[in-house]
Amino acid sequence: MNIHLIITPQEQQAIVNALAFYNDVWAKEALHDDDSTEQWRIAFREDNQGNNVVENLATKVATLK
Repeated sequence: MNIHLIITPQEQQAIVNALAFYNDVWAKEALHDDDSTEQWRIAFREDNQGNNVVENLATKVATLK
C-alpha cells in the first residue's frame, strides 16, 4: 500500500527537523549540553511558530489513509 502526503515546505522542514532530533537523541546519543538543547529549542520554535504547526502536522500524518 502507498500513501501520498501533500505538505508545504514549512511542514517538510518540520518533519526533517523532528527526524534529525529523534536521530540525535536516540541513535547518536547526542550530548545534552546547553548549546545543543538551545539549538533544538530554537528549531522547534521556528517550526511551530507558536500556533501548533507541529501538533497539527503530527495529526495530519497520523490520520493518513
